[in-house]
Amino acid sequence: MWTKTKSLTLSRILAAAMTGMTMITTFFVPSMCRWYENVSVGSGFFGDSGIFLPMCICLYICECLALTAMWGLHVLLRNISRGDVFTERNTLCLRIISWACMMAGVVFAVFGMWRFIFFLPAFFAVMFGLIMRVLKNVFEKAVEIKSENDFTI
Repeated sequence: MWTKTKSLTLSRILAAAMTGMTMITTFFVPSMCRWYENVSVGSGFFGDSGIFLPMCICLYICECLALTAMWGLHVLLRNISRGDVFTERNTLCLRIISWACMMAGVVFAVFGMWRFIFFLPAFFAVMFGLIMRVLKNVFEKAVEIKSENDFTI
């Protein structure tokens, strides 16, 4: 039978797996960029200028942002597993995740100057960051309501 505890455990395992995959990917960024440079045929505002270095920079920055977001997710899941759901710390974690997504969207938008196709992941990253902001605002309001209820006899 599927329970809340099993669901939380699965979330923590998947978050750890994604963090590990992100760390492993760090070592393959140059070869992925070289491969993409060889097979891509798109263009951007900068024409056919080389994309190897801009793409490496973009991916390394996005990896740092992804690891930051994953750290926030790990802290959030740990707090939830302890029973601390509507707390200031969790609101901070959601804020960190949302800003990391928004900044990744900006990085992809800048890289979109070299290849227009990268405006698409920029859109999705900003959209996900916006969803996380809304969730953060809901959590913030829940923390406020919980705080008021704690003072009520």
